[in-house]
Amino acid sequence: MLEIFVHRSLRFPGAPLNTQSAYGDADRLAAIGSKVLEATYASVLFNQRPYLSATDLRTEFTKLGEHVERWVAGYHWKEKVRRGQNVNMDAPEESRNLMNAYVGAVFVASGFPTVSSWIATLVGYSAALQRNG
Repeated sequence: MLEIFVHRSLRFPGAPLNTQSAYGDADRLAAIGSKVLEATYASVLFNQRPYLSATDLRTEFTKLGEHVERWVAGYHWKEKVRRGQNVNMDAPEESRNLMNAYVGAVFVASGFPTVSSWIATLVGYSAALQRNG
């Protein structure tokens, strides 16, 4: 958890990876997590019932950033991040980096099926919020 919730602004430049950990650091987790999140999100949307058309899929793919903002806010992750005083945690790239790092950690620890189940739940929750206003 510390690897995810300690912002890079608190690490000294050139800090070595934590080789005693399966994760290394948050940036490494975010690198794998971004790919896993995008693939999982695409898979969840592709498998939704009723099927989305190709046009609708492409439209929904562009909404991932909006969803990430909502998900990160819902988990209250920004408040948990230890960071330098000049870091703006309200920047969209900070939310995306947090989500990517967390997805990366879940993927490394528990695999793709766990990430897929989690993201499917979040997508369903987001869809329900949109339907209900």
